Amino acid sequence: MSEMEPVIGLEVHAQLNTRTKLFCACPAGGSVEPNTHICEICTGQPGALPRLNGRAVELAAKATLALGGQVNGYSLFARKNYFYPDLPNGFQTSQLDPPIGTGGSLSVAAGDGGRKAIRLNRIHMEDDAGKCVHDEKRDRTLIDLNRAGVPLIEIVTEPDLSSSREAMEFLKTLHSLLVRLEVTKGRLEEGEFRCDVNISLKPKGSSVLGVRGEIKNLNSFKFVGQAIDYEIRRQSALYESGGRVEQQTLHFDHLKGETRALRSKEEAHDYRYFPQPDLPPVLVSRVKLREIVQSLPPPADTIKESYKELGLKEDTVTALLDRPGAQAYFEEAFKRFPEAKRLGTLMVELFLPALRQSGTDPQSAVMGPAKLAALARLMSDGVLTKKAAYDLFPELFETGADPRQLVEARGLSRVRDESTLQGWIMEVIAGHPEEVKKYLAGQTKILSFLVGQLMRLSRGTADPQKASASLTQALEDLRS
Repeated sequence: MSEMEPVIGLEVHAQLNTRTKLFCACPAGGSVEPNTHICEICTGQPGALPRLNGRAVELAAKATLALGGQVNGYSLFARKNYFYPDLPNGFQTSQLDPPIGTGGSLSVAAGDGGRKAIRLNRIHMEDDAGKCVHDEKRDRTLIDLNRAGVPLIEIVTEPDLSSSREAMEFLKTLHSLLVRLEVTKGRLEEGEFRCDVNISLKPKGSSVLGVRGEIKNLNSFKFVGQAIDYEIRRQSALYESGGRVEQQTLHFDHLKGETRALRSKEEAHDYRYFPQPDLPPVLVSRVKLREIVQSLPPPADTIKESYKELGLKEDTVTALLDRPGAQAYFEEAFKRFPEAKRLGTLMVELFLPALRQSGTDPQSAVMGPAKLAALARLMSDGVLTKKAAYDLFPELFETGADPRQLVEARGLSRVRDESTLQGWIMEVIAGHPEEVKKYLAGQTKILSFLVGQLMRLSRGTADPQKASASLTQALEDLRS
């Protein structure tokens, strides 16, 4: 049998960052009680007429332009007919032809060290379905329609991807771009960024595509990679044994690490698309397009290079660009304290983790950019040791207090007085006679423990390097 190679295409769903749903005024987000963000429109009540969310159209056009696609000034919504228990209308309102956007591409790193452009077929708008909640104890399924009607864009690639690594890099790059543009909040755990993977195998060098399987609703980059690798192995084994790959919709079980069939794969005609009679055509004017183009930020590669020139590491830059609002927060702090490396470190090690833990956005954090800049300046000026600054940060983040005033109130300024330092040294030596004996006997590694005790005694206000040097000298004096 000839060598086979994978052919992969993606259908990426991103929830648009709007306040309300696509066709009604119900809130589009938030963790609330089931069936509280609903109305007669998003629950499909007879006679209820949809009204298009203009902000969703702007965000869909913004994504299209940022990806190098063409925004169609005239596009249509259609009814995509199929049955799901959580699809109250009995159809999904989606775009078939023409969609809001066509064409475009996104570049990823290729296996040979170069770059590979992944072409985009289309970008279209549609509304989301609700959610089925399976209650196994009572052997029933409950329906939550809070998500029904939430606005999505679907970004459909051409079958240009050829490995799980390329697919994961494409998704990570796309996610970072859409989050940075604030097109989506992109919270994977909330299903705000997820994808379907179409995968088939074909003889190497052939232009004839094999029978494809579609793996549905993957909301983890890791699971995408695992699902693709498993499906390649599964289809390869079928071909090698003389079997036949069937066109199927598949589910990936991440606990077992394998795909399983859900149903036979539908084609476009199975959905019986026809124009949605309750919605007029979507019109995007040239004036609006110019406004959107002018609002686009510089490309990510340009920002990355400028940040690297400031001394930021690759992972720091990625963290700033991946978190919505973090880049603007950093740049505002940088205006007040132009030491990018120290600011970037504080953001990655302290500020961003605190945001994740508290569920707060950078813009709404009580500790504003000016306060982070003030903390960085206290460290740079030698007023605060790193340990003291890191110990103080949780209170600063929670209260938004002025760092300098809090340092003075807590007595945390770096101690430079030699007599105070010598007093701590004598206290450490007197309080740990066994450890001192070990040091004098040649176990010099125990010095780090003694320095740690000194730093604890000083509440982090002693200069670590000076404390280590002075403590070492005192111990050597004892030896002699």
